[in-house]
Amino acid sequence: MEEYYLYTFESTHGAISTEKLMKPLNCTVMPVPRAISTSCGISVRIQPDKFRESMEIFEKESDLSPDEYTVYLIHSDKKAGIFDYEEVEL
Repeated sequence: MEEYYLYTFESTHGAISTEKLMKPLNCTVMPVPRAISTSCGISVRIQPDKFRESMEIFEKESDLSPDEYTVYLIHSDKKAGIFDYEEVEL
């Protein structure tokens, strides 16, 4: 089972600016999974061991308001056809 955090956004601007902030953490830009609905369609993926650091960077340096993004904890196993997620309360 794979686990990771996913930042999703209401705008492409939010996704691109967050990717720039998270580059030092080896983030990955990816499409938002179909099970999760957002208006932008672009998300930023962070590994669990980098999540706390990503939140610190995001809170200090991002200009996005809380209604412009959502963070999810993803549990996925492609071979078994499992995709589960929960919204992270910030």
